[in-house]
Amino acid sequence: MPRTIFRTVIIVLLTLALGFSAACKSAEQRGKKGKKNKELYPYTRDWNQYPAIPERTTTNEVIAFGDVHGGYDRLVALLTKNGLIQADAQAKGGYAWTGGNRIVVCTGDLIDKGSQAMQVIDLLMALEGQIKATGGELIVTLGNHEATFLANPGAKKADEFEAELQAKDIDPVSLSRGASPYGVWLMNRAYAARVNDWFFSHSGNTSGKTIEQLSAEFKTAVEQGDWKALLGETSLLESEKWWKGAGDARTLLDRNLAAVKAKHLVFGHDPGAFEPKGNIDEDKEGRLVLIDTGMSPAVNYSKGALLRIETIGNETIATSVDADGNKREIWRGK
Repeated sequence: MPRTIFRTVIIVLLTLALGFSAACKSAEQRGKKGKKNKELYPYTRDWNQYPAIPERTTTNEVIAFGDVHGGYDRLVALLTKNGLIQADAQAKGGYAWTGGNRIVVCTGDLIDKGSQAMQVIDLLMALEGQIKATGGELIVTLGNHEATFLANPGAKKADEFEAELQAKDIDPVSLSRGASPYGVWLMNRAYAARVNDWFFSHSGNTSGKTIEQLSAEFKTAVEQGDWKALLGETSLLESEKWWKGAGDARTLLDRNLAAVKAKHLVFGHDPGAFEPKGNIDEDKEGRLVLIDTGMSPAVNYSKGALLRIETIGNETIATSVDADGNKREIWRGK
């Protein structure tokens, strides 16, 4: 056999051998039967500490907001103006919680669009412990932008957040696998939350599933590292105007509400769902409450607003409070 042909054969055989070895290693890393590999996906969730869908019965006032999208300065101004935080150089994150024992719910999409998502996360991570120490609670549910990033850090929808991470020398891929305090915090977020008879989630579309069913689908996705399974046009994180389809909207809403044992679905995700844009508002006699006000400067429909839910006697009152402190009652009932 001529020497040149012999060398070519050897090179081809070595290339095939290396390729086979790499394929075997990749298969080994993926794990058998879809199980995650700890080296690639070191994150494990404590479901007792971080339930899929927290359920709370309380007489405490409830505050909710959504879709900050990197609008850190506006979030700080909104919370400060309404007496929930104050600047404090000694406090972690630079702000001290002054809102007492309120339960605070954020319906996700902290990241992307705006350029200050890391500061938003730092603030909420710092406030989480402070609120708990006062007898309150901070519940941050997952948004479709967080789920998209965790599913694929290179996705176009996560471009702004990826750029922020790289500017801080944080590897987006490692973070999305839980190999970072930020990654663990994001991956410990709830799928939704029920507080009294108010059900909070990112898009509001429960698809008639019970809390137990929603929790089960979330647990499966998280434990397999399959964040993409939580996305889609009919999902709890990504649906838009789902109540406007064919059929009786009232019947659809009654069915969805009964399944999660609630009377109100509170959601963000779609700041253009109700007109005029930029407001917290309700529809279907309070069954639907939209809290995405497009507060990020990158969206700029408003400077933000809070949903305030309080019980006085046997009445519950839902009020929108904006960044200037203006109040507007949006629903009242027993």
